[in-house]
Amino acid sequence: MLRCGATSLVLALLLRASGAAAQEPAQEKKFFEAKITKDEIYGYKDLKFTGDFTSFQSPAGNLALGRAEVGVTVVIVLGDGTLSVEAPEAVQEKFKAVFGMYPLKTKFTSLYMRLHPKEYEEFFGALALVKAPDEAALKKAQELYDQKFLGSFHAGPLAILPPPKTRVMDFETPDFGQAYDEEGYWRVLRRLSPYGSVYPSRFVNPNQR
Repeated sequence: MLRCGATSLVLALLLRASGAAAQEPAQEKKFFEAKITKDEIYGYKDLKFTGDFTSFQSPAGNLALGRAEVGVTVVIVLGDGTLSVEAPEAVQEKFKAVFGMYPLKTKFTSLYMRLHPKEYEEFFGALALVKAPDEAALKKAQELYDQKFLGSFHAGPLAILPPPKTRVMDFETPDFGQAYDEEGYWRVLRRLSPYGSVYPSRFVNPNQR
């Protein structure tokens, strides 16, 4: 009789625990596989972007998209374009020291960009894209992905989604080499060679306070 009662109590506790577990929301997934494939190479025309301080445009070229199960989080632009970067007044003198001018207006030959899928839809969702499964474009896009992914919201080989309103942009320019630009709660702008950082560490973006 005691054994039967103890068994019933254990069963009741197990059922209660399983019911509570079923009521708990599933843990939100935070790490995603993102990859560049031949099916995600496109041709574009009239590409434009305007962020907090950075804007760019490109008349035509190839676009490679790094897609995760939640949407596009990597955009690689393979085409010539023009880049414009401004800054708050507090860092404009340092800006001139790093880039030799203010504001920065220059050309770029490629761009690696990380952003939240919702941001992709907001900025590029209406862009007319035509599939262009070009092997040379795929190879170049994969090289850029391999070189730059580990510097932009990752957990090893997996992608972490940048917060909304956060964009990492890595430009290759003929005049200034590699320029790393991050718009989010923090503001970052660096020239890689010769190295120079426009913003001090953890400079709060005044447009996102």
